[in-house]
Amino acid sequence: MAKQGTKSSLHRQSKSITGKVGLLAKKSLKPQQTRQIIRRFHILQKNKHAILSRLESLQLANGKRDNYDELKKGKTYKTAFAEFKLPSKNAENEIYKIDSSQTICDLINSIAKIDAEIQQRGGIERYQSASTQGQNSNRGGDSSKKLLEWLRSDKYQSKLTNVNALEIGSLSPQNVISTSGVFSPVVRIDLNSQDPLIIEQDFMERPLPQNESEKFNLISCSLVLNFVPSHEERGQMLIRITKFLKKPDKTQLPLSCLFLVLPLPCVSNSRYFDNEQLLKVMKSLGFTQSFYHEAKKVAYWLFDWDGKVKRAKYAKKQLHSGPTRNNFCITL
Repeated sequence: MAKQGTKSSLHRQSKSITGKVGLLAKKSLKPQQTRQIIRRFHILQKNKHAILSRLESLQLANGKRDNYDELKKGKTYKTAFAEFKLPSKNAENEIYKIDSSQTICDLINSIAKIDAEIQQRGGIERYQSASTQGQNSNRGGDSSKKLLEWLRSDKYQSKLTNVNALEIGSLSPQNVISTSGVFSPVVRIDLNSQDPLIIEQDFMERPLPQNESEKFNLISCSLVLNFVPSHEERGQMLIRITKFLKKPDKTQLPLSCLFLVLPLPCVSNSRYFDNEQLLKVMKSLGFTQSFYHEAKKVAYWLFDWDGKVKRAKYAKKQLHSGPTRNNFCITL
């Protein structure tokens, strides 16, 4: 996700880097292939964000700061991008780690290689195709089925009148949230829309609602927050979500909820984060957990919002140790 108001930031990526891949993105993929594509794309984006942050720090220390588009015009970037050859085997994938000895030139080389690898792997269109096929109902991957199961419980049945929804990171207008008939309308947005019924839009740049009529009874954020590159930006996204939810009015029993889905390792195998920490963060933003479900690979939450966002600070600190743990975290 790009930060709002940082048009020249190094973190903002031009669409031209990924290119268009035509029929490649539409090719049917096996489940193992979809997992490999999604996992590698996440790794590349995560490493790119870290490298760009390091590069920005070095540039500022040297009194210079080029934005992302300017970097791509340079000889160092162009040469590394053109010379990159995609490994034939997954075992040969480069990790693109950062160390203190790397120069500005080294970091630009790494960025160019990552961009070239993304393009040669089919670009974001290939990733989106893999994600869409992974959510295909035939593969049991539509997370909104769990949402509708919860909403049809006794707790919510009386609140499902004249309700609308915003689906962030929508991959298909044929999923359960769109076809259930519960929500009217369902506004679908995604960074790289593959369907005319899905608006191509960055949620962090979506205009803020001017009144309650422009807000939503439910926001779905399924397997999106984990893709936001930094822990600070994930916190910013959660804060921004509260600005798009309708404020609850107890006299009218309206719906004001967030449906959140994350890969299970984000809360089960992170050094800096777990489910308890997530609930603390969410509570400070006015959210109370109504339902929770832990599947084999993902975790689902349905939160009620009380309309009150408190001032709170949650920093990145180690909660669990172990060499196999990941670094997922959300900070406020």
